[in-house]
Amino acid sequence: MKITASAIRKKYAGLPALDFDLLLAAATEKSREFLYAHPDYRPAFGQRLKFRRFINLYKKGYSVAAITGRKEFCGLDFFVNRKVLIPRPETELLVENAAEQIRETQDEIILIDVGTGSGCIPISIAKKTGIRNVIATDMSGAALRAAKKNARKFNVAIKLLRGDLLEPAKKYLNKGGLTITANLPYLTRAQFDSEKSIQKEPKMALIADGSDGLSVYGKLFRQIADLKKGFVLFLEIDSQQAEKITALAEKYFPGSQTEIKKDLSGRDRLAIVRKSSPNS
Repeated sequence: MKITASAIRKKYAGLPALDFDLLLAAATEKSREFLYAHPDYRPAFGQRLKFRRFINLYKKGYSVAAITGRKEFCGLDFFVNRKVLIPRPETELLVENAAEQIRETQDEIILIDVGTGSGCIPISIAKKTGIRNVIATDMSGAALRAAKKNARKFNVAIKLLRGDLLEPAKKYLNKGGLTITANLPYLTRAQFDSEKSIQKEPKMALIADGSDGLSVYGKLFRQIADLKKGFVLFLEIDSQQAEKITALAEKYFPGSQTEIKKDLSGRDRLAIVRKSSPNS
């Protein structure tokens, strides 16, 4: 019996339609449009085995992106794996605002993305702005390899440095106008445990120590608290952290200004911290 794409679709009718489409398309190396237009298409035996393996991983809680190794972000098709945080649509708010600030700034800008993961944030900003001075850091060698693969795919030159937050980029902090982007761990252990959809993602990219989820951002702030120049920070946060991140910024950067932006769901999602140069 020849098994068609239509027959497979009926067998797995209980799966969310979009997830099914993406998994079958990845297994057969065909587009979703092709599979809809050709319901009688007969996947090869090896493709069906691959799809079955995908389904087993999906049932274990892995996301479609982690299974297929692909995730669209800011209109770009990024390579991802199980060692990096899967890009979320809400993080595009950070990219859009950082890109706008870079385009409006006349000075030469150095962009440093901290905890870069797949590299989706700095690569997307570079594609939108054409900025050339781009640095990205991460503690994970696997994450940096993913970022390197994406940088090559999109022809974006990025200096990739391994280390703790801004530590490996110290020598670049006093060069040019400084913009720092970061989507660092900001969930508490309780928040992580209560959210089933992220159980298979790397914990080190999601969970921060302490009760408020801001311990990693506090560490980042301490690394630049004594910096003798102005800078702009773009930080993704949890919707309940707006007041605390504002207070934390004022603690380490007296006189700084913190602006909170909401995502498309109306939740506080982005903190923009601006510190002026002492001479400005």
